[in-house]
Amino acid sequence: MKNLYGRLWRWHFFAALIVVPFVLWQSVTGTLYLWSEWWMDRAHPQLRFVEPTSAPLPVNEQIQAALRSVGGGSLSRSERGADDHGVASPPPGHAGHHGAAGPSPGLAVQRVLLPDDPTRSTTVLFQRGSGLPFPVFVNPNTGTVLGQLSGTAWLPGISRALHGGWPLGDPGSWFLELGDGWAILMLATGLYLWWPRGRGLAALWPRTGGGPRVLLRDLHSCVAVWFSVVFLFFLISALPWTAFWGNTVLRTIESNTGQSSPAGFSPGGASIGQFSNASLPIEQAVAAARRTGVHGTLDIRLAPWPGAPLFMTNTGVSPSQDRTLLADTEAGSISGDYTNQQIPVIPRLVALGVHVHQADFGPINVWLNTAFAASLVWLTVTGVLSWWTRRPAGKVGAPPRVTSDIPVAVRAIVIAACVLMPLFGASVLLIALAETISRSIQIPAEL
Repeated sequence: MKNLYGRLWRWHFFAALIVVPFVLWQSVTGTLYLWSEWWMDRAHPQLRFVEPTSAPLPVNEQIQAALRSVGGGSLSRSERGADDHGVASPPPGHAGHHGAAGPSPGLAVQRVLLPDDPTRSTTVLFQRGSGLPFPVFVNPNTGTVLGQLSGTAWLPGISRALHGGWPLGDPGSWFLELGDGWAILMLATGLYLWWPRGRGLAALWPRTGGGPRVLLRDLHSCVAVWFSVVFLFFLISALPWTAFWGNTVLRTIESNTGQSSPAGFSPGGASIGQFSNASLPIEQAVAAARRTGVHGTLDIRLAPWPGAPLFMTNTGVSPSQDRTLLADTEAGSISGDYTNQQIPVIPRLVALGVHVHQADFGPINVWLNTAFAASLVWLTVTGVLSWWTRRPAGKVGAPPRVTSDIPVAVRAIVIAACVLMPLFGASVLLIALAETISRSIQIPAEL
């Protein structure tokens, strides 16, 4: 078992080279996202809050006001037809501008957020190409455009985008997925390296009598053990968000096991012309949803392909009150209405992971997620310091190679992980190949 310890120690060390940047990036961007809505309320109250009235304007008029503010709005039929093939309009110089120029290519409506709180403004999110979303805020009681923010000033959008790999697109998501897989390996190897081996429950608390190097090592390993279950949950539940694993592996599993969600999902991104044409049916669909008891902020999206339904979900409510609704873009009638209980197990578990990640269970969830992110930063700092104090002077201090056979159980676990996470598996094969080549040309093991 000594050889296994040495091999896993080496894996743990090299996994850290991949995981440390990933952990720091995800911790910082994730924390920014957790607090982004709170911050926006305090930074821009004039855009986020309105004086309530007894009768807000029709949803159709609110949407049209937002579209006009970016140069879209009530287009003629010929303009709408041309616009459906690609849209964009640069934001006006000031809020509420009804520019004469029509929309230019590249601008799309990502989502519309309609709160049921009468003190909240309506938010319409636009997006240019692969850029950041930017919001336009509308007073639902008067139809006045309160203003708009740039993509970099819209903290919920930029923090979420950075957390998901923007601006690299799918490659950014692939890198994050690799970091996720290696973080799972690092957690598993770290638990093995920490294992008490006769110390019992005392191993759960840092040793204070062994000198600074032992204390620093224990401050790293004990915190990792305390949060290990939480770490594993977040790492596994993050995989469905990734471009490759979520869109390929998970989708294949759901399809082959009959676990696909009947509600589907619309990514949004319809042209201004498509959204302008659908604004009246959206109003009718929203009214129908409210009549059936859908509470919270309605998140409305329209996919860019012809014939796609309106996709509506509610936010700002208890996850047990989740509703997903599909509506016809011609008549505004509800064609599908799904609760959590009507969704198969796998997508329901995915939804639970999303809720926990986003801290949808209230302030306690926000603070716990923040503590979790802080613990990841702590592990990164203490891990780097522990390596720095232990490494030989002038050397990297990588653990030496171990040439003995890998136990069958360990080999089976690694193979299973590589199959379940193909990008991670490909990276393991590349590293194994590189190490084989380095041995053949006799590169020193101790760098």
